[in-house]
Amino acid sequence: MTPVPETITDLVPKTITATALFAENGLDPILTEIKRKVDAFEPNLETATSRKEIASFAYKIAQSKTFLDGLGKDLVAEQKAKIKLVDAERKRARDFLDSEKNRVRQPLTDWETEEAEREEKRRQEMLYQMDWDEAIQMDDLFNREREIKRKEAEFARIEEERRQREEAARIAKEQAEREERLKREAKEQAERDAQAKVEAERQRALKAEQDAKEAAERAERDRIAAEERAKIEKEQAEKARIEAARQAEIEKQKAIELATRQAEERARLEKEAAERKAAEEKAERDKIAANKKHQAKINNKILTAMENTGISQNVAKAVICAVAKGKIPHMTINY
Repeated sequence: MTPVPETITDLVPKTITATALFAENGLDPILTEIKRKVDAFEPNLETATSRKEIASFAYKIAQSKTFLDGLGKDLVAEQKAKIKLVDAERKRARDFLDSEKNRVRQPLTDWETEEAEREEKRRQEMLYQMDWDEAIQMDDLFNREREIKRKEAEFARIEEERRQREEAARIAKEQAEREERLKREAKEQAERDAQAKVEAERQRALKAEQDAKEAAERAERDRIAAEERAKIEKEQAEKARIEAARQAEIEKQKAIELATRQAEERARLEKEAAERKAAEEKAERDKIAANKKHQAKINNKILTAMENTGISQNVAKAVICAVAKGKIPHMTINY
């Protein structure tokens, strides 16, 4: 599992498995969730804060793209290494099996050679025993048979060489196609990275320009607002002084009334709390007494049963006490 940077965990799950992610449709859940959040996002250009939110959201999406694409590149690198290992093992298997094939067939090849020599020796002996014309005919027959065998062996050799050439061509073609694909993917990735870098620089420049413009506008608005505020504050100061005096008297009366109500409420709450505490303490005492009574009843039943088995009362009581206190492992009393 690969941990995801904290900056994009609201768009991408906190941990990701690259193999599952780049399986067929493996990216769909993440891309669908990002699309849903983009569709739900409502950009607002009225304030600097909202404009920063737009830039931040776009930056998170770009970071998500870079992170996910990096996972894909790492996975491709791992798969390249595995493919090279498979190719090496294939060649080793072919070389080994060709060697084993030749080793297995060698006794037959040696036998065929010896058999041909024996056949030739028998033919020569027959030639000496036949008339000249018959010997000539037999010689032609053996020559034709030998030529047929030679041609068959030559055909088999040519066929095997053709198969090996086709296999070598197939492997070379696959390797070339794989290398071409990897080069194309690397080129496309480089172009995407370059485009992303240019876009990021453009966004930074636009943001810097916008921030500077907003700062100037904000400074001018602040100056005008400060002047207006000073004027208003001066006019309101006198009104506030008069209103404060009147309000102080009102607040004084309210405070007296509030203090009276609070005192009465505290007294009521304290009384209720005391009554509730007394009820809880009585309920707890009743519960403890009932529990003790129930435990005593169970213990007496156990004591009677143990005495009926021949155990003395003192020993039975000691055992019951030990079990109740948890001093005997794996033994409990079901109250």
